[in-house]
Amino acid sequence: MSETATNAFVAGVLVGKPIFRAPGIVVHGGLDGEDREVAVIVLQAVTTDGQKLNFENIARYADTSGIEIIKEEPHVILASPEPKGIFEDLPWGSWPLEQRLRHFREVADIVLRFHAIGVPVGTLSPKYIAVDDALKPFMLGPRLAPRSGPYVPPETASERRIDLRSDIYSLGRLLYFVVAGGEPPREPRDIPMLEELGSFPAGLVRIIRKATCRNPDERYQCLDELIADVGRYREHAGVGMTHPEVEDRNTGILSVVPDAPEEPEPASPPTELPSDPVKQASPVTNPMSFKRVFRALGLAIAFAGIAFLANDYLAHSSGLKLLSAEDANQLSSFISEASMSEGRPPTLFAQVDESWELLSEERRREEAEALFATAKKKWGTRDGFLHRGNAIVAQYWDYEVKIFGSLHGDE
Repeated sequence: MSETATNAFVAGVLVGKPIFRAPGIVVHGGLDGEDREVAVIVLQAVTTDGQKLNFENIARYADTSGIEIIKEEPHVILASPEPKGIFEDLPWGSWPLEQRLRHFREVADIVLRFHAIGVPVGTLSPKYIAVDDALKPFMLGPRLAPRSGPYVPPETASERRIDLRSDIYSLGRLLYFVVAGGEPPREPRDIPMLEELGSFPAGLVRIIRKATCRNPDERYQCLDELIADVGRYREHAGVGMTHPEVEDRNTGILSVVPDAPEEPEPASPPTELPSDPVKQASPVTNPMSFKRVFRALGLAIAFAGIAFLANDYLAHSSGLKLLSAEDANQLSSFISEASMSEGRPPTLFAQVDESWELLSEERRREEAEALFATAKKKWGTRDGFLHRGNAIVAQYWDYEVKIFGSLHGDE
């Protein structure tokens, strides 16, 4: 069967544009007759026996992959969840390191399920790992990715040999991508030096080095060991592998990825209320701009029809306290920074990152409701505002959560 066209019907399903292509396979999003969003996996006409087997393995290993097969035909498989994109295109640059590592761990946990039944997954390229509408990664099956490229183990490239330790190499290269935010370079050495990663946490560099040794005997021998080391990467001296010619750097107990330069604040319009600088209690990476908070608040007041003066709220917010990164992250993985007024009851102000724009309206509502409920339970907050840049995207007011469908406050 040839590749389907965008918005065509296949097996009774309205098929959308391709999400990604694997050898002999095209994966689309689709909508079935019951209005369910599904993955449409189409086997192309000209394929090898190996590619046909990989297609058949999607249904065979569905439980291990964590997907549900809805319908299976000779050339088409319908499955859930629907892929909304690929792992490679997630907004890595705007996510804190811990959030990126959680996504890596979710991939590693899927691979661990395959290893529990003695099945290697094969190449783990971010171009062949799907993500759902909550940006959670999932796999459609084993061995979909081609056996060439920067994520392929050397023994697979040269001998077409794949085993569980090959997966560990491929996961190590995927971890490089997650940490550095870019494709790993070709590594000609038996034990990689990874000097280009010197500014990243030393423990993660050592873990990547051990996972990606050319000789499988020098790698982690089981995936549990790799996952355990990632969980304690801050204890750099006790994880991974050193290199005789490379000195560990960024070894502090709170070692983090260097901050990206902060974007310059856009010029304020002439009618904007002036705001006095507020002294911070302690140094914080990328502190929330109070001008931005007040502009966002002004939008919230305008769109929600709140019956009080902005000046009252500006005075109330003079005691705005920046939450720690850990506290902000507990609210939602989509929050980049958050502050709370020190008045009682307090009000929450939180900045969402660009990944918010990739969520469906339903998922945004679920995230916002859970976030405001967590803040209320933990700090007793009464009101709350989520904003992206200078625009409100959600608010909690008078026991009602509102989600705005655009960055200009339109419902």
